[in-house]
Amino acid sequence: MMESLPPLQNWPAPVRKLIFTFVLVSFIGVVVGGVMIEVTTHLTPTGVVEQYKGISKSKIDTADELKFPKPAKEMLITTHNHILGLSSLFLIVGLLYLATGRDSWLQISIAVEPLISLIVTFGGLWVMRYLWSPFVYVVILSGTLMVGTYAWMSLVVMKSCLSKQNN
Repeated sequence: MMESLPPLQNWPAPVRKLIFTFVLVSFIGVVVGGVMIEVTTHLTPTGVVEQYKGISKSKIDTADELKFPKPAKEMLITTHNHILGLSSLFLIVGLLYLATGRDSWLQISIAVEPLISLIVTFGGLWVMRYLWSPFVYVVILSGTLMVGTYAWMSLVVMKSCLSKQNN
Protein backbone atom coordinates (compact mmCIF):
# COMPACT_ATOMS: atom_id res chain seq x y z
CA MET A 1 0.00 0.00 0.00
CA MET A 2 2.62 2.54 1.03
CA GLU A 3 4.59 1.78 -2.13
CA SER A 4 1.98 3.68 -4.14
CA LEU A 5 2.51 6.85 -2.09
CA PRO A 6 5.51 9.09 -2.62
CA PRO A 7 7.81 9.39 0.40
CA LEU A 8 6.54 11.90 2.94
CA GLN A 9 9.46 14.23 2.29
CA ASN A 10 8.24 14.56 -1.32
CA TRP A 11 4.70 15.59 -0.40
CA PRO A 12 3.78 19.24 -1.11
CA ALA A 13 5.32 21.70 1.36
CA PRO A 14 1.96 23.01 2.69
CA VAL A 15 0.84 19.43 3.46
CA ARG A 16 4.12 18.69 5.21
CA LYS A 17 3.76 21.87 7.29
CA LEU A 18 0.25 20.83 8.34
CA ILE A 19 1.43 17.31 9.18
CA PHE A 20 4.42 18.66 11.13
CA THR A 21 2.14 20.96 13.15
CA PHE A 22 -0.40 18.19 13.82
CA VAL A 23 2.27 15.71 14.95
CA LEU A 24 4.00 18.34 17.11
CA VAL A 25 0.75 19.38 18.82
CA SER A 26 -0.30 15.77 19.41
CA PHE A 27 3.19 14.95 20.71
CA ILE A 28 2.89 17.82 23.20
CA GLY A 29 -0.49 16.43 24.25
CA VAL A 30 1.00 13.00 24.91
CA VAL A 31 3.87 14.58 26.88
CA VAL A 32 1.35 16.49 29.02
CA GLY A 33 -0.42 13.16 29.63
CA GLY A 34 2.92 11.72 30.76
CA VAL A 35 3.41 14.62 33.15
CA MET A 36 -0.07 13.94 34.53
CA ILE A 37 0.88 10.30 35.11
CA GLU A 38 4.06 11.41 36.91
CA VAL A 39 2.11 13.81 39.14
CA THR A 40 -0.56 11.23 40.05
CA THR A 41 1.63 8.12 40.37
CA HIS A 42 5.23 9.38 40.77
CA LEU A 43 6.03 6.84 38.05
CA THR A 44 6.32 4.02 40.57
CA PRO A 45 4.53 0.67 40.61
CA THR A 46 3.12 1.45 44.06
CA GLY A 47 1.92 4.83 42.85
CA VAL A 48 0.12 3.27 39.87
CA VAL A 49 -1.55 0.62 42.02
CA GLU A 50 -2.64 3.24 44.58
CA GLN A 51 -4.02 5.47 41.81
CA TYR A 52 -6.46 2.71 40.81
CA LYS A 53 -6.89 0.56 43.93
CA GLY A 54 -6.63 3.36 46.50
CA ILE A 55 -4.22 3.57 49.40
CA SER A 56 -4.20 0.87 52.03
CA LYS A 57 -5.77 1.60 55.42
CA SER A 58 -2.36 1.26 57.06
CA LYS A 59 -1.06 4.25 55.04
CA ILE A 60 -4.01 6.62 55.63
CA ASP A 61 -2.40 8.39 58.59
CA THR A 62 0.88 9.09 56.78
CA ALA A 63 -0.42 9.69 53.24
CA ASP A 64 0.09 13.08 51.62
CA GLU A 65 -3.06 12.50 49.58
CA LEU A 66 -6.01 10.20 50.13
CA LYS A 67 -6.70 7.95 47.16
CA PHE A 68 -9.78 5.79 46.96
CA PRO A 69 -10.40 2.77 44.73
CA LYS A 70 -11.58 3.80 41.26
CA PRO A 71 -15.17 2.72 40.71
CA ALA A 72 -15.98 0.64 37.61
CA LYS A 73 -17.77 3.62 36.02
CA GLU A 74 -14.62 5.75 36.21
CA MET A 75 -12.52 2.84 34.94
CA LEU A 76 -14.89 2.53 31.96
CA ILE A 77 -14.68 6.26 31.19
CA THR A 78 -10.88 6.24 31.37
CA THR A 79 -10.59 3.12 29.20
CA HIS A 80 -13.15 4.36 26.66
CA ASN A 81 -11.61 7.83 26.29
CA HIS A 82 -8.05 6.62 25.97
CA ILE A 83 -8.74 3.78 23.54
CA LEU A 84 -10.91 5.88 21.24
CA GLY A 85 -8.72 8.98 21.31
CA LEU A 86 -5.32 7.37 21.14
CA SER A 87 -6.19 4.69 18.59
CA SER A 88 -7.07 7.39 16.04
CA LEU A 89 -3.90 9.31 16.84
CA PHE A 90 -1.73 6.19 16.64
CA LEU A 91 -3.32 5.19 13.31
CA ILE A 92 -2.67 8.60 11.73
CA VAL A 93 0.90 8.88 12.98
CA GLY A 94 1.55 5.22 12.12
CA LEU A 95 0.41 5.74 8.52
CA LEU A 96 2.55 8.86 8.22
CA TYR A 97 5.49 6.95 9.73
CA LEU A 98 5.08 4.20 7.13
CA ALA A 99 5.30 6.91 4.44
CA THR A 100 8.78 7.90 5.67
CA GLY A 101 10.69 4.85 4.47
CA ARG A 102 10.78 1.38 3.05
CA ASP A 103 8.26 -1.13 4.28
CA SER A 104 10.23 -3.40 6.56
CA TRP A 105 9.04 -5.76 9.27
CA LEU A 106 10.64 -3.46 11.86
CA GLN A 107 8.94 -0.32 10.57
CA ILE A 108 5.57 -2.07 10.37
CA SER A 109 6.07 -3.50 13.87
CA ILE A 110 6.84 -0.04 15.26
CA ALA A 111 3.76 1.40 13.53
CA VAL A 112 1.47 -1.29 15.00
CA GLU A 113 3.03 -1.47 18.47
CA PRO A 114 1.27 1.52 20.10
CA LEU A 115 -2.12 0.08 19.11
CA ILE A 116 -1.29 -3.27 20.71
CA SER A 117 0.12 -1.62 23.83
CA LEU A 118 -2.97 0.57 24.07
CA ILE A 119 -5.12 -2.52 24.65
CA VAL A 120 -2.54 -4.18 26.93
CA THR A 121 -2.07 -1.01 29.00
CA PHE A 122 -5.71 -0.11 29.53
CA GLY A 123 -6.87 -3.72 29.75
CA GLY A 124 -4.03 -4.26 32.19
CA LEU A 125 -5.36 -1.52 34.45
CA TRP A 126 -8.51 -3.62 34.88
CA VAL A 127 -6.47 -6.72 35.68
CA MET A 128 -4.35 -4.74 38.15
CA ARG A 129 -7.36 -3.04 39.76
CA TYR A 130 -9.64 -6.06 40.17
CA LEU A 131 -7.56 -9.25 39.86
CA TRP A 132 -3.82 -9.06 40.49
CA SER A 133 -1.84 -5.99 41.61
CA PRO A 134 1.55 -7.26 40.32
CA PHE A 135 0.16 -6.91 36.79
CA VAL A 136 1.21 -3.28 37.24
CA TYR A 137 4.62 -4.26 35.83
CA VAL A 138 3.02 -5.36 32.55
CA VAL A 139 1.04 -2.09 32.50
CA ILE A 140 4.22 -0.05 33.02
CA LEU A 141 6.12 -1.99 30.33
CA SER A 142 3.32 -1.74 27.77
CA GLY A 143 2.73 1.94 28.56
CA THR A 144 6.43 2.68 28.16
CA LEU A 145 6.55 0.84 24.82
CA MET A 146 3.41 2.64 23.67
CA VAL A 147 4.76 6.10 24.44
CA GLY A 148 8.27 5.27 23.27
CA THR A 149 7.23 3.97 19.85
CA TYR A 150 4.77 6.84 19.43
CA ALA A 151 7.52 9.35 20.29
CA TRP A 152 9.92 7.67 17.85
CA MET A 153 7.35 7.73 15.04
CA SER A 154 6.50 11.37 15.79
CA LEU A 155 10.14 12.43 15.64
CA VAL A 156 10.76 10.52 12.40
CA VAL A 157 7.63 12.03 10.79
CA MET A 158 8.54 15.57 11.89
CA LYS A 159 12.11 15.14 10.62
CA SER A 160 10.79 13.87 7.29
CA CYS A 161 8.43 16.86 7.04
CA LEU A 162 11.43 19.19 7.46
CA SER A 163 13.60 17.33 4.91
CA LYS A 164 14.16 18.76 1.47
CA GLN A 165 12.33 17.08 -1.38
CA ASN A 166 14.15 14.50 -3.49
CA ASN A 167 13.88 15.29 -7.19
